[in-house]
This record gives sequence, structure tokens and C-alpha cells, in this order.
Amino acid sequence: MSAEVWAAFLLFAVVAVATPGPNNLLLLNAGLRQGLRKTLPFVIGINIGFSMLMLAIGFGLGRLFEQSPAIQMVLKILGTAYFLFLAFRLFRPAEAREQEEKPWRLGFWSGIAIQAVNPKAWVMCITTISLFLPRDWDIGTLGSMVGAFVVLGAPANIAWAGLGRSLRSILSDAKRLRLFNMSMAALLILSIAPVWIPKF
Repeated sequence: MSAEVWAAFLLFAVVAVATPGPNNLLLLNAGLRQGLRKTLPFVIGINIGFSMLMLAIGFGLGRLFEQSPAIQMVLKILGTAYFLFLAFRLFRPAEAREQEEKPWRLGFWSGIAIQAVNPKAWVMCITTISLFLPRDWDIGTLGSMVGAFVVLGAPANIAWAGLGRSLRSILSDAKRLRLFNMSMAALLILSIAPVWIPKF
């Protein structure tokens, strides 16, 4: 890859990992509920899951996905159902969550699994492979691009979780916390809405 292509790719990666999306919205809420230290396994899971997805798309899964409307529809349905479930968990009153026998926590395996149904992750990976990966690529080039996403993404993920942790004092009031959780649930749903907008 030329220096110009690398620069364009890195700019795309920075914007992609830093802007709001399902991962970062969940990290924001996890940082608030769990604290930064307990959210780190979720951060690690996100980066491993994203790396696995990008490698799989680089080795042909993206081409299969683009050529199969049925697979696209299955992913849309599964992804939407899972994120609606997560939004419902955020929307529930704090009292209901506290009464659960096993508190809901986003951890390492959650971070990996979410990438499989995360529309933004798929778009990021397919865009990277189609726009920036050269035709005569080798595993070193693809691995370097995956590594760049991790180097840029992990600090951004931690920053989102840290932002959530810093909001604890502001959201100590039950009403404000309830409003925040409702807002996060709504934004999470909005973040996946674009996958259902018809392309003309």
C-alpha cells in the first residue's frame, strides 16, 4: 500500500472507531454501570471479535455476504433482534435490574459475539477491504490493517467506557439515570436503523 492509501485508511479508521455506534454506546453504558476496570474484558472482546470479523471478510466472507441477499437478511434480523434486546435491558427500570439473580454484565464473550451481528462493524470491515486493501494483498498487509484498527480502537473504546464512568456522579439521581438509560436505548436502536433503509 502506498503512503497516500495508508493515510486515507488511517483517517477512515479513526473516524470509524471514535464515532457513536453500537459498540461505543454499549461501552458508555457499561462504564457507567460496571466501572472502567470491569468493562475492560468487554473492550478486549470487542477488539478480538472485530479482528476476527475483518480477517474473515478479507478472506472471502465479505464477497459471499454481498452476493447473497438471504444471508444479508438473516444478519439484519439477528442483529436487529439482539440490539433490540440490549435496548430493552437498558430501558428497564434500575429496580427491576437490581432484582435479577444474576446481574447483567457485558464481558469478554459479549464483546466477541456482538461483532457478528453489529451492522456498523460489518460496514467498517467491508468498506476497509473493498476500498483500501490492494488486489495483490498478502496476510501481512491485512494483518497490519487489523492491527491498526486495534491500536486505534482500543483507546477509543476505553475512552467511551471512561466517559460512562465519569458520569456516575452526575447520574446519581434516579430520574436522571432513568432518562440517560432511555436515551441510550433509543440511540442504540437508531444506530442500527440505517440497515433497514432501502438503497436506491
